[in-house]
Amino acid sequence: MITKYFAPEDVPFNFECAYRFLKIRRSSDKFATMHKLLADLYKEHRGVFEPRYRYDICKVASGQSGTFSTLLESGASFSGRGIHKLLLHARYAAVFLITVGEKIDGVVAELSQKDFTEAFFLDGIASTMTDGMQQLLESELKTAAATLNCTLGARFAPGYAHWDLQEQAKLFRLLKAEEIGMQLSETYFMLPQKSISGVYGLRPTPEMKNAK
Repeated sequence: MITKYFAPEDVPFNFECAYRFLKIRRSSDKFATMHKLLADLYKEHRGVFEPRYRYDICKVASGQSGTFSTLLESGASFSGRGIHKLLLHARYAAVFLITVGEKIDGVVAELSQKDFTEAFFLDGIASTMTDGMQQLLESELKTAAATLNCTLGARFAPGYAHWDLQEQAKLFRLLKAEEIGMQLSETYFMLPQKSISGVYGLRPTPEMKNAK
């Protein structure tokens, strides 16, 4: 199991991504004003973020098509047609949790009582930081997959098509989420709010398949 903590300045921040989250168009006559607000808020509040992730790469033990259940060698078992399809031909499953910390949730909530626009923009900044953490994780997992003669597949998460949100609890138990300050609400939503969870399938490279 790997856990990494990052300084906020070490997380890629893509303004184009922030524009998408906030639905800001470059063609807008207010673009310059909105960009300045975004940049100023990012500079002012960047230190509030506490980015971190934890992941583990587990060997896939078996999959039962009739029950759509997938067992990992760690002992964890996931149930659902979507996750079963993702891992059906995978040799490993990379399970992960990402968060940028709980402090930003409080800052956004407090700011929303004073200036809704600034709170909305700061929320978009938090989403962009979370996306940057996802990029860092994917880069690390691609390197890890290559050492295992595998390629990294697409990300899948509880709540996606044909994978019940309640399966989130299995991911949290497997990765001991409380140790990195993450928990689930009674309805299985993640806290802190700006968090991501999920699984990647690591499939053997074509060369390894042909070698069998």
